[in-house]
Amino acid sequence: MRSIEMVLVLCGALQLLTLMLRMRKASRAAGLVGAGALAAHLIFEGYRWQMVVPYTLTLAGILIVILRRAQDENGSKVWKPLRYLGYGTGCLLLVASALLASAMPVLRMPEPEGEYAVGTETFHLVDGKREETFTEDPDDKRELMIQIWYPAQQTHPAGNRVSLFPEDRQLFEAYTKVYAAEMNLPAYVFDYWKYFQTNAYERTPIASSGKPFPLVLISHGEGTAGRLLYVSQAENLASHGYIVVGIDHTYSTLATAFPDGRLIGYTGHSGETVEDLFDRAERVGAVWTQDIAYVIRSLEQLNDGAFRGGFLGRIDMNRIGMLGHSFGGATAFRAVNDIPNIRVGINMDGTLYGIRERDGMDKPFLFLESEDFLTWKTKLEQGEITDPTIQKRLSAELATIGRAVDHGGTMIAVKGASHYNFTDLQLFTEMLDLTGMTGPIKGNRGTRLVNAYVLDFFDKHLKGTGNGELLKGPSPQYPEVKFP
Repeated sequence: MRSIEMVLVLCGALQLLTLMLRMRKASRAAGLVGAGALAAHLIFEGYRWQMVVPYTLTLAGILIVILRRAQDENGSKVWKPLRYLGYGTGCLLLVASALLASAMPVLRMPEPEGEYAVGTETFHLVDGKREETFTEDPDDKRELMIQIWYPAQQTHPAGNRVSLFPEDRQLFEAYTKVYAAEMNLPAYVFDYWKYFQTNAYERTPIASSGKPFPLVLISHGEGTAGRLLYVSQAENLASHGYIVVGIDHTYSTLATAFPDGRLIGYTGHSGETVEDLFDRAERVGAVWTQDIAYVIRSLEQLNDGAFRGGFLGRIDMNRIGMLGHSFGGATAFRAVNDIPNIRVGINMDGTLYGIRERDGMDKPFLFLESEDFLTWKTKLEQGEITDPTIQKRLSAELATIGRAVDHGGTMIAVKGASHYNFTDLQLFTEMLDLTGMTGPIKGNRGTRLVNAYVLDFFDKHLKGTGNGELLKGPSPQYPEVKFP
């Protein structure tokens, strides 16, 4: 909960208590303080629906004080059991509201741990040489939105930190409607997301350095919120001296917003057989790999000063890493194989596809898996998976991972983590644990753990500044991490 929200809840509780005990002066004082807290909250923090009960109790408490004074003057009284029932109901609703506000907090991304402040800038790219295969219009060209996070020049840059979601009200509502429809919830439930803040400052000057910064590309999971679910990872890497580029693979996110106001949704399919899913994965993965190659070419132009010269000579195009989650993680494995410019990569809990021609991974690669990975690995080894198609696919994936590990790669799994513990969604609400999307590991702990291993890997293989201590074996600092 935000600070003034906590004051508002406390004032509501005090007002109920003083009214119940008929402490007239104290109840008037609590009402005045509550009214002031409500005004300050609405002005400085902003309304959100989770706080409706404290709002109502504050206003009702003031009204009760006024009515009680009138009752004293004419001698009328409210039946005592009814009065106490009202107080009790108010207390229960206040507690429920406080718990709900705490369970669905206004998110502020965890502070990056590096020495640099973080700047960010968003770009709209159009690949005029490539037809858009997700639409039927032959004149459509492949369009992408990318966001760059980078080490900022100032320790405390001027201006406000960037909101996570678009500040444009119409565009924000379009986002929340898409997510609400996906989760079968009314759109107003996500209205408070408009207050979510990042740690990045828009278009602040890039930090000075004796040499250009290494580059890390991020590829999201299919059908997710795109680059917006990996901001804490991007900001942390940028604060440690990396240029980080998040790619929205258009038509493969729940929502991709373009500067002209268009919001393009997801065009995936469901209800397919396992083989159909993998065949489709190879086709979509080919498009995503082409996206990555095109973004690298565009960054080369940006680095050469072809447009928006703030990044002129600041990106080390000879030190490129790839980070991906879910389908984006599997695509990272493919891209590291297929694109010579990319030196290293990380797959966060992504099921591999198209591995027949990619058995010989000889670049440093990290497989960062969830506890679910350990579960199905054990079931496969114990013969509990009997479907021949699934058995064949999982066996091939494990064999491919094993060969990558034999060539210097690393595979680790995180106990207590589920699929979305590798995204910022774990920070949105702890109630996701009830859905199985995230595991029992706490969001802040999961974020810190993932960021630590990602940074350790890239520091070793892109910067050459570390020995990869966390990658060598179990660490007492992170006992959740297993080396199967």
